[in-house]
Amino acid sequence: MPGRSLVTVLILLLTAGAGPARAQHRDTLPTAIATVFRTAYPDAKILNVSRERRAGKVVYEIESQDGPTRRDLIYDLAGRNLETEEVIPADSVPAEVRAAVQRDVAGGTIVNAERVTREKVILYEVGVRHGGKTRYLTYDPMGKRVE
Repeated sequence: MPGRSLVTVLILLLTAGAGPARAQHRDTLPTAIATVFRTAYPDAKILNVSRERRAGKVVYEIESQDGPTRRDLIYDLAGRNLETEEVIPADSVPAEVRAAVQRDVAGGTIVNAERVTREKVILYEVGVRHGGKTRYLTYDPMGKRVE
């Protein structure tokens, strides 16, 4: 049995650093990012922070809750916001996007939605339920399907 516990410890040690993202405590968030985030969202609660690599560069993702609004934000090390994903009510999706969903999934119902902002580009990611299955589709504000 002692050999078995040693194997378990070794597996845990080897896998502890695995994966592209590492969860961080809020106090390990770089100061530039924390300052920009707190200025933009002073009442938001940070749920999780992860350090990731995108295009070879280190970025931080903040998962947050601001009252009823759930928001995930990606910042570079200088504190520049690269992407914001904000959960929105299905009825807040633009009419053009709702019409496109009906065109693409006739009879489907939008069950969840996010507004994704990448610099000046805004997209809507919607979960559409039809026939007992949910599909995830992405549209620009005018209802053109992307990705």
